[in-house]
Amino acid sequence: MTKRYLVQAAIFTVALASGVSAGETRRASLYDRLGGTPAIRAVVDDLLPRILADERINVWFAPAAADPQRAAAYKKNLADFLCQATVGPCKYAGMDMGTAHVGRGITPEAFAAMVDDIRATLDKLKAPEREKQQLIELLAPVKAVVVQR
Repeated sequence: MTKRYLVQAAIFTVALASGVSAGETRRASLYDRLGGTPAIRAVVDDLLPRILADERINVWFAPAAADPQRAAAYKKNLADFLCQATVGPCKYAGMDMGTAHVGRGITPEAFAAMVDDIRATLDKLKAPEREKQQLIELLAPVKAVVVQR
């Protein structure tokens, strides 16, 4: 067997084992499957107004509501965070989640409300169920850092 054949066989085996067809190997990241940067921007553009209207959590986002520059910075950080988390080309340069949320009094209920809002945005944008679930699952480790007990 040639080295090239072995490499191709290895790639095919990994793709098969992960449930990805050979044609999908180059588009396997969640970022790509969601639709890339335009999709991430659409999520953020729909999500911020939804959060600001959600009385369960909008108190934490009042500064963004009152200041267009803060709103723009929040949207950029959220887009970069989601892009990086979904294995896109972006680099999140904001504060780490623990520092950004320390002393804010985020409750488990507030975190759940945020997840509800993200899910509603993904539903509105008709994100596929598999990708929607994977994006929501990316938030699980964030909960442990931002929720104040």
